Amino acid sequence: MLVLRNIKPEDLDFLYNVENNPANMVYGDYHEPYSLEILQDYIANASIPLFVSGQYRYVIEKNKIAIGFLDLFNYNAQDASASVGVILDTAFRGQALAKVALTLLEHEVKNKWGIERLRAKVFLDNTISISLFRRLGYEEIKHCLEKDYEGVTKKVLISEKILK
Repeated sequence: MLVLRNIKPEDLDFLYNVENNPANMVYGDYHEPYSLEILQDYIANASIPLFVSGQYRYVIEKNKIAIGFLDLFNYNAQDASASVGVILDTAFRGQALAKVALTLLEHEVKNKWGIERLRAKVFLDNTISISLFRRLGYEEIKHCLEKDYEGVTKKVLISEKILK
């Protein structure tokens, strides 16, 4: 069974491994390793509400084991929107778990935070993520250029879903 839950101190090792995995650094906006101390502070402050911090992280848990994260960021109260990011441990990819987790998240954020639209920003070469968001009903709203973790300028797709 898949559930979303708040991050807690027991997740430190998993968080450290996911955040510092070089293969995962290609996806985020920050590309340097995090220390255990920084991540401990992050977890200690993770309960700050989305409408205060502008971001929130959920742990994706399967059978009581942390398998990934869903991140809300760029929260905008005026248009009731946020951006979303998803990452799964490599051992759990290819099982449609990200799709299930995002579906759970959509219900959670609408009911808990009043979010009416979610956006995803994905490099065009990340075809798996683009396909995931398309299958969930995210519609393309624009293309732009951004630098990746190596400083290479690449095309990015921004998609959006209106939550019902």
